[in-house]
Amino acid sequence: MEIRRLTERDYDELLELLNSVFANKYGRAMDFLSEQPKMWRRDDEHMSRHTAVFEDGRMASVVGVYPLPTVIAGEELLFATTGNVATRPEYEGRGYFTRLFTDAMDELSTMGADSARLGGSRVRYSRFGYEMSGSSINFEFTDEARKRYFSESFGITFRKIDDGDTSALKFVDALIKKKPFHVKRRADELSAALHTKHSTPYLALRDGEPIGYLSATADGQFVGHAEYGNRIVETGYSDTKSLADMICAWQSKLGRTVTFSLAPHEKEAVRLFCDASFDFTLVSPSHFKIINYEKIAGALMRLKDSYEPMERGEGVIEIEDYGRIILYKNTSGAGCERTSLPADVTLDRAKATRLLFGPLSPITVSDVPTSLKEFLPLPLSWNTLDYV
Repeated sequence: MEIRRLTERDYDELLELLNSVFANKYGRAMDFLSEQPKMWRRDDEHMSRHTAVFEDGRMASVVGVYPLPTVIAGEELLFATTGNVATRPEYEGRGYFTRLFTDAMDELSTMGADSARLGGSRVRYSRFGYEMSGSSINFEFTDEARKRYFSESFGITFRKIDDGDTSALKFVDALIKKKPFHVKRRADELSAALHTKHSTPYLALRDGEPIGYLSATADGQFVGHAEYGNRIVETGYSDTKSLADMICAWQSKLGRTVTFSLAPHEKEAVRLFCDASFDFTLVSPSHFKIINYEKIAGALMRLKDSYEPMERGEGVIEIEDYGRIILYKNTSGAGCERTSLPADVTLDRAKATRLLFGPLSPITVSDVPTSLKEFLPLPLSWNTLDYV
């Protein structure tokens, strides 16, 4: 057995392993070039984000760790994705997953990650500190809802954004950077990120001028990119009216129900579409491992205070095997830091993560003082396209 970091020469074997393992798991063809185009660069930089076990010269199991620099309320933090966890069926049961994933947890610490996220089974990953948390509101928007709540005068057209469309990508990049919660995307990876999970990006134009963008995929579309998909996986917009017109024009163009998600901090848009949508659900967008609680909570306290001003107060949470943190709002602003003050509530890490970041109400997790109820849950969310 050999365990090593991958290099450029492992590109083809890694792609084959992931496609074959996940095709066997889901019972359908897989195309990771379309699933995660941002990752598939034939170079050492991108391949070295993976560590694999080799048996007799053959790649048997792999785990990837992908750093994702993130900005929340103007503060830079380091999130990471742990993903592309795969073991060939004939090598299962040998402990390769546990060994590689334990090494991945050490790598998170080495790189200084503040938090990490992944999808997958809660049972499988909870022992490594990942917990379902954060909030996202999913909407179903129908033809009937559009006609009932909105006028027909959208004046919006859509233009597909190609890799070489530098002006459109520059416009998209500017809108992303204005978002109060966003992952920083390198210029040379922006287009690939917008195409993640078989998505296709479009520029929304009114009278020939861009007002926003969306990236969409088709429900049930697993291989290749679909034109004009009914699942909108990312939006960027300058104001709520532009978003509403863009969603309406897209639904009208398709003539069928479209789905999309909003984060809690998109307050005005959430209020609008909660009234106007056929259905909506509050969900956890990911599994999160919180490594630096005070830094993540502090940034999200400032974000929440920017759109939902909080009353002055403070509350102390003791997190087992971590320490005590104090959430506060005072004359200087809102934040979170380490403290030695007596705890108002003591929780293990999983419950502390759910208490702080939702999606459920704090009272479903623990009895907490009124001051903490005022602050929580904090608006942790995640964008569907930011996987790797």
